[in-house]
Amino acid sequence: MKTALCSVLLLLSVDLVAHTISGRVTDEKGEPLPFTTLYIQNTTKGTTSNADGYYSIDLPAGKYQLIFQYVGYKKEIKSVQLSDSPFILNVMLESEALQLNEVVVSATDEDPAYRVVREAIKKRKYHKEQIQAYKCQVYIKGLQTIDEKPDKIFGFAIPLDTGIVYLSESISELSFEQPDNIKEVMISSKVSGNNNSFSYNQGSQMLFSFYDNLLKAEGLSERGYVSPIANNAMLFYEYKLEGVIQENELIINKIKVIPRRNNDPVFSGYIYIIEDSWKIHSVNLTLTKDHQLEFIDNLNIRQVHAPIYGDFWMMISQKFTFTVDIFGFKGKGDFIGIHSDYEIQPNETLLDSIQTKLETGDTTHQIIQKLFPKKYFNNEILVVKENSNKKDSSYWEKVRPIPLTKIEIEDYKTKDSLEVIFNSKPYKDSIDKVVNKINPANIIYSGYVYQKSFQEKYFRFEPIIENLQFNTVEGAVVFLKSTYNKSENGNLKYQVVPELRYGFSSKKPYGQLFGRLYYNSENFSRALVQFGSFVYQYNEYQPISSLINSLETLFNRRNYMKLYEKNFFRMAHQTELTNGVLLTSNIEYANRQELSNTTDYSILKQDERVFTSNKPVNAELTNTSFGSNNALRVDAHVTLRIKQKYISRPDQKIVMGTKYPRFRISYSKGLPALGSDVDFDRISFDVRDNIDYKLMGSGNYSLATGTFLNDNKLTFIDYTHFIGSRTVLAQFKANNFQLLDYYYFSTTKNWLTAQYSHHFNGFLINKFPLLRKTKVQATGSVNYLFTETSKSYIEYGFGLEHIFKIFRIDYYMAYLRGEHYASGIKFGMGF
Repeated sequence: MKTALCSVLLLLSVDLVAHTISGRVTDEKGEPLPFTTLYIQNTTKGTTSNADGYYSIDLPAGKYQLIFQYVGYKKEIKSVQLSDSPFILNVMLESEALQLNEVVVSATDEDPAYRVVREAIKKRKYHKEQIQAYKCQVYIKGLQTIDEKPDKIFGFAIPLDTGIVYLSESISELSFEQPDNIKEVMISSKVSGNNNSFSYNQGSQMLFSFYDNLLKAEGLSERGYVSPIANNAMLFYEYKLEGVIQENELIINKIKVIPRRNNDPVFSGYIYIIEDSWKIHSVNLTLTKDHQLEFIDNLNIRQVHAPIYGDFWMMISQKFTFTVDIFGFKGKGDFIGIHSDYEIQPNETLLDSIQTKLETGDTTHQIIQKLFPKKYFNNEILVVKENSNKKDSSYWEKVRPIPLTKIEIEDYKTKDSLEVIFNSKPYKDSIDKVVNKINPANIIYSGYVYQKSFQEKYFRFEPIIENLQFNTVEGAVVFLKSTYNKSENGNLKYQVVPELRYGFSSKKPYGQLFGRLYYNSENFSRALVQFGSFVYQYNEYQPISSLINSLETLFNRRNYMKLYEKNFFRMAHQTELTNGVLLTSNIEYANRQELSNTTDYSILKQDERVFTSNKPVNAELTNTSFGSNNALRVDAHVTLRIKQKYISRPDQKIVMGTKYPRFRISYSKGLPALGSDVDFDRISFDVRDNIDYKLMGSGNYSLATGTFLNDNKLTFIDYTHFIGSRTVLAQFKANNFQLLDYYYFSTTKNWLTAQYSHHFNGFLINKFPLLRKTKVQATGSVNYLFTETSKSYIEYGFGLEHIFKIFRIDYYMAYLRGEHYASGIKFGMGF
């Protein structure tokens, strides 16, 4: 009996042994067909061929129908009986045998493609919502190469070689639930040349569904792209029926997608739609710079859909191919995604109209509870398993669905071998000797770095040219700053930043020291200690930079920066109490000294203007002078991001944003203790958000209000200040005013600000052919301020951004209580 049982178990075990089928897919000329989709009929298991046309798949012994599919070629079905391993199966695919069904289209007739597309549009929402929830495994391989590179950019050497610069693989379990719940768990991760790193591949970011009206992807375009079967697609596309393909009982329409206007945010290429069901069969679509791609030249998207269960079709393979040509860099890359092992749940409300039903008596919700644990979908959209990067080569050889190409094998082999050398102490010490050599150009222009890379210690000294300043309080200033960073396994642990400055007119030195400790990256926890004697602007948000003020002072004879001296000791702390709730606290004791101008020097306009006093002019406070005082102050800020999405990696937490506004409440208390001369309570509340208007662009707004609950004792430093600007050079930030005086409307009373900026992202400029070629984009903004002295201050602005990719210019007009207040042009960064 025992012998018989053992024999049965042995036979069963033999049947379960995986057998490898491999081969090459070519066309009629013997040329390889890279990334051909292969899947097993009536299953969700599949793969694709690699860049050289080779494929490999492991299956238990048995009989299978292997389906080979490549966009533009006839589907090939091969019957295979597996009993021995290995099994070699080379496949040749024939070009599509297109038929036009004897349809003759005259010049006045509508192309038959329009009928097909209209039907597909009618069924778009149905197919989009047909699946209530699913789970699948996603394999992603990313490859990026640099083919050409400049020797230098802006005079700086480029420490990159041509060839493969990024090669990574990952396997994840991806879960989805309507309408937009996503959860991904990265099971394994591999990055060429960095075995301690985790891949940034993300299956959820490759969920391009052409059943969506608008397809958006970070970094490609700010507007998004109209699907060829979107509800409004007829406004953007023309269509041509290239022919029909017969695949068993299916009739597949091959439709050429043609942009009506070359510069619209649309695709060109081909979409294959199944007759009668009007499902997407596959796509081969392309985007170019003419279609408003931002940082790459072109992008090709290939998708193959296949039946998973009965009438349910899902995407089983996807490939993104792109090229880049920017700043002298030329390169290309691709990301391939293989979706397999689907588990699906139909939408309960559509079951009656679905021909094939899953045999279950459970409701949709109950099935989801079985498919996913209760509360499985939460704010954590991606979890990278701690040991996902520790899988050895034998693991990857077993699970990798796409064979590596020769160049990929060589890259892994070379870089993994070199990684041991590159991480060794002798090698890093030798590199440090080269890097640590003092170069006068670094000291003056780019900054000098002294490093002990094996110990992860880095000392940076800021360049002198960035630290030469001029203001009317100190005169010419030499500002010296260095930063010491200590990391562990690539994560910053603590930082020490000493700063020194000396004014040649005031003849007074200053210095301060920062110390930051980063102790819990999952909660963004950090502590700070800071002390010293230094000069600060009256507005702690530093509305004007030292560089801009220096230029204005020397060449325009405008001394907008107002400074005071602070001798202080400060401690601060930050931590995330729970996901989306960030607490920042601060306590400071300071002796504050009023300062006066010590120089009247400027290069230009000495006879035209007189410098203003270092005492700010304010509408509420006749005399802002304060002499000398002590201040003990406590601050607390609570920032709330409702349902904040995030990624959990073993070494950090990455915030991905939220669809809700960001709220913040701030409280500051001046304490009359330990010799402190202040006693006040200040509170404020603000909310801000970004809004996506689809093809019409995007906007961001900021609303804020506040007051003093108590203003018994305070100086002008403690007032509520607003971020104004009186210079041509501007910072285009959400809470900045562009024509407002820096201190005139500062207040201890009730105040309110409302600011909105709109980025048209090509919506307007595309209408003008000459401007369209420049790739610039239009912007518009409005800023509002109410205080008891200003009553109503409002400014309007409009302009262009993305000038030479990075610059922006706006024209602003401001009105105070309905009367013209100021107007002017503003230049800045805008990308």
